[in-house]
Amino acid sequence: MQIRHPQPSDLGAMMELAAEVMGSERAGPFVRSHIERHHLLIAESENDLVGVLAYRTDWFQCTLVSLASVREDHRKRGVARALYHEVEGISPSPRLYSSTEETNSVAIQMHTALGFHPSGYIDNLPQGYRELLFYKRLHP
Repeated sequence: MQIRHPQPSDLGAMMELAAEVMGSERAGPFVRSHIERHHLLIAESENDLVGVLAYRTDWFQCTLVSLASVREDHRKRGVARALYHEVEGISPSPRLYSSTEETNSVAIQMHTALGFHPSGYIDNLPQGYRELLFYKRLHP
């Protein structure tokens, strides 16, 4: 598996993965805005795009993972772990933040396994579930 920044030819596959998490209406503008800032990473296996991670580095002067999606047939194979490790290595901030819905037990377990700690939550979001925030201290 290789982690890299996307090329224009990866756009369709990235949008498909993003749409699985946020719906097709929001996926296009979301992916395009992250491409413009060069804040996307993809995981590729045997020339297939199998994972995408979007992040921003201007969230309260910290890095925030705003999307992580792995193709269903590649889940539980270390794809998300590799994407998170890559963003840790390029983060200019000493803290990395991420989030998931309170109903997503798999993502909660993944954050814990990657060394993230609970940091709070956000209520009253459109999807109706609480969004749990996690943080990880990267370096001093």
